[in-house]
Amino acid sequence: MTQTPTKHTLLLLAALLFTSSLAVAMWFVRYAYTGTIHFVFLLWNLFLAWLPVLFALLARRKGASRLGRWIWGGLWLLFFPNAPYLLTDLLHLGQIGRVPIWYDLIMLITFALAGLFVGFASLFWLHDLVSRSWNRLAGWLFVLLTLGLSSFGVYIGRFLRWNSWDLLFNPTILLRDLADHLLVRSQLMETAVVTGLLTAVFIGSYFIIFALPPQLHEKREIGDQRLEIRGQSPISSLHWRR
Repeated sequence: MTQTPTKHTLLLLAALLFTSSLAVAMWFVRYAYTGTIHFVFLLWNLFLAWLPVLFALLARRKGASRLGRWIWGGLWLLFFPNAPYLLTDLLHLGQIGRVPIWYDLIMLITFALAGLFVGFASLFWLHDLVSRSWNRLAGWLFVLLTLGLSSFGVYIGRFLRWNSWDLLFNPTILLRDLADHLLVRSQLMETAVVTGLLTAVFIGSYFIIFALPPQLHEKREIGDQRLEIRGQSPISSLHWRR
């Protein structure tokens, strides 16, 4: 089942563009103040974070074939870790030049949140697509599997310095390097702990940001309907208990 962009989708895109634009603006203010291009990699990382949004919208577009959805979905999964990866750029915080450290902290947090928001928005859209195509259980299994794999992808990118496209153009070298890394017990433990912690953080964040609000809205609508059936206005029911 495919969908055309709804009002909710367009509003969400506008909010995502605002957050990302704010992050980019903060970088250019820093550049104008210092004349240096420190943290320029944040712009590239944010661009990569937006690619899953494009692939998710293409997978959901009206008239998309089943094969097309699988192709766009595969590309989405491949590039999805680039979105939460921006969280790890907080490691670069430090006193650099004449810029106050508090400014760099706010800028890095803004980039991190922008990446997390665009990534989770694209996940939310495909979560909805999978749930509609199969069922709600399949949708949640898709979310959990995706967040687990993306956490592992973030680890590979941050610690082993591999990129998403390397899986397409250098798969043999990447897998060999990964195998050599995991054969060392201490590195295997590090991989498991980092991946597990990131997965837990991502699951909790996704549930709070995207999964919980719709459920609360549905419960509120059900409550309002029950009040209307009883002949009581939802607004008049809001009063202080004495």
